[in-house]
Amino acid sequence: MKTVTVQCPYCGALNEELIDCSVEPPEEYVEDCEICCSPMVITIRSVEGEEPVVTVRRENE
Repeated sequence: MKTVTVQCPYCGALNEELIDCSVEPPEEYVEDCEICCSPMVITIRSVEGEEPVVTVRRENE
């Protein structure tokens, strides 16, 4: 598990997310922004031996 900081695509606020670094296929889930409560779609791509890549987008994109 690792804590990463992501930026809300709606209000720009920084949110800390706890992610599972052992995920092999891309994992995607929806988490509400702690500030504006808008739904952020968080995608985690992880390759063994490398840092996970975390992307955030609006739910309706």
